Amino acid sequence: MLVGGGAADGELWAACYEVPEVRPGVCCPTGEARITPGFRLLASHVIHTVGPIYYKDENPEAFLTNAYRNSLVVAKENNIQYVAFPAISCRVYRHVVRA
Repeated sequence: MLVGGGAADGELWAACYEVPEVRPGVCCPTGEARITPGFRLLASHVIHTVGPIYYKDENPEAFLTNAYRNSLVVAKENNIQYVAFPAISCRVYRHVVRA
């Protein structure tokens, strides 16, 4: 769930203020996506998403797929033509890279 503070999220969180909560303590459930204005960033908008915690969540591959897919859905719904993604769940949440 999106709470702000880790890796790339920490910098984006600071620049975009906060994403409204969908329920107490949760701004964006794992695998979902939310959009905010870019505020102090050069980008007009930021699409926030949450990847799985690989050692904790069941079926993390599905959550990760949904995180990317739902981000693209939000981009399309908002007529955003260009999207850049950081590597979701690869640092703090320990995505396993397979060769």
